[in-house]
Amino acid sequence: MRRIGSNIRKKNSEERSHRLTKNIICYSAEDTPNNDYPRKIVSPPSPSTCCTDANRISVGSVREVEGFKFCYKICQECGHAVKYFFPANESTSQAVKDYRSWKKYMVQ
Repeated sequence: MRRIGSNIRKKNSEERSHRLTKNIICYSAEDTPNNDYPRKIVSPPSPSTCCTDANRISVGSVREVEGFKFCYKICQECGHAVKYFFPANESTSQAVKDYRSWKKYMVQ
């Protein structure tokens, strides 16, 4: 038996892949770092010297929006979080490759 109104917001995978995703990282100097993925990640506003690629761990799964694959990475030491964009691959359009090279793959 289906709930009344359960068919109102059906989304197929094509529509889901083109919707905008909001940034779940909240940068705050007052709050302590907290990982409440997928709802919210509280992070210090600026990275420390410990924030290297070796210290950052991926949080959650890799997502893709309009050809851009990304995940969230958090420093194990201080809790600084970033939205990490993966490098473009061969199946990606030239416009996406140009944009990624301009943005240098890491965005806060």
